[in-house]
Amino acid sequence: MARSLRSEIGRWSALLWLAISTIYLLVLSVLIFGNARFPLNLGAIRTTGRTGLWMTLVPAIAGCLAFFLVLFRIRAGAIVLGAYCGFWMAVLAYGLPWVWNARESFCTRTMCIRTPWIGRLLVLGLMTPFAIVAIWAKREFARLYQPEQRASI
Repeated sequence: MARSLRSEIGRWSALLWLAISTIYLLVLSVLIFGNARFPLNLGAIRTTGRTGLWMTLVPAIAGCLAFFLVLFRIRAGAIVLGAYCGFWMAVLAYGLPWVWNARESFCTRTMCIRTPWIGRLLVLGLMTPFAIVAIWAKREFARLYQPEQRASI
């Protein structure tokens, strides 16, 4: 019972993080559709205009696919979810040198936060749930791959 409860908590936590990150990508995709000169700066991804759709819409579609596959406990969902999380961990990790060597964390239209530790913590804080969900997806794939053990009579 405890194992199944822990598995369900992990599953719903993974689905929650997947939903949050996918909705964020879908919102970014809508913003890119609306503004032909939209500046997209996600980790190592730095594009302007509709080319950013390759980095937002395609992963959002993969995230939606993974969400439904994991929701219905289809083994391919763990693979898609692992690939989705691995992709975003790589993008964020590749952007770490820019954040780590920055003199200021980030600027908005009205102010700049001059403490680079905020940006570093933000990137590491975003990488952590992706890593946790990727580890969960690997374990879920292994669990779904095992043949069901039947009690012999």
